[in-house]
Amino acid sequence: MHRIAAFAACIVCVSTIKAAAQPATAKGPRKVTVYLTASGEQLRSAAGADHRAEITMRDSVSGTLREYYPSGKLWRIVPLAHVGLGLRHGVALSYDEAGKLRKREEYVGGHPQGEVQVYDANGVLSRTKVYSQDKLVSQQCFTPTGQAKDCREDKHAPLYPHGLTGLVRDIEKAAVLPPEDLLRGNYGLVIIKVVVDEHATISGATVLKAPTVRMGQAVLDALKRIAPFQTPGTVDGENVSVVYTLPIKLGKPGMG
Repeated sequence: MHRIAAFAACIVCVSTIKAAAQPATAKGPRKVTVYLTASGEQLRSAAGADHRAEITMRDSVSGTLREYYPSGKLWRIVPLAHVGLGLRHGVALSYDEAGKLRKREEYVGGHPQGEVQVYDANGVLSRTKVYSQDKLVSQQCFTPTGQAKDCREDKHAPLYPHGLTGLVRDIEKAAVLPPEDLLRGNYGLVIIKVVVDEHATISGATVLKAPTVRMGQAVLDALKRIAPFQTPGTVDGENVSVVYTLPIKLGKPGMG
């Protein structure tokens, strides 16, 4: 059975948003709208964008980022001491699509400092973490009724129809072996790394090993033709990115 190679929380990098730092004017703060792919890469326009973010400049350098879900609902608010560098400073807030607060984080000079509060889907505090000089120094976890409990990460992988077995099967079915490889009877195993982001979207894929370059590309192209993931991965109820390493079989021995 194929297994998740890595299950790590991450967020779309604020530093990828390269808005022009423009000062506030007499008419009010300068606002910049940027359009992003699912992996956080900035686009020139809304065409093909997964979601958007808005940056309100406080002065020529600092500002506040508001990033939105593809549905248009507010995802998070992040104060930035330096917009161009993505330097966080202050209290960052994250919400689910229903508008409930899911996370409150304190930053100083781009690093976690102070308390992080995590809330469950019902808006109840489920975990607190305390950071000092960018290091986790303590944490507490709570039941839905507010009782203290042991801190153990509650992890769930992204939901794909029929699980990982179905994912591999669908990729193998969708992969079209190049004519050159068909004629030569090439077959073998293509190993790929796939990133499924917080929106349950495949935001990145890399070929780690393939019999030929064409066969590797055939598998990457197949990812565009499979069914979408139904839900993202979660850690303690918070959406996270998940990395899969998958072995994909192409061709059959003796073909051609």
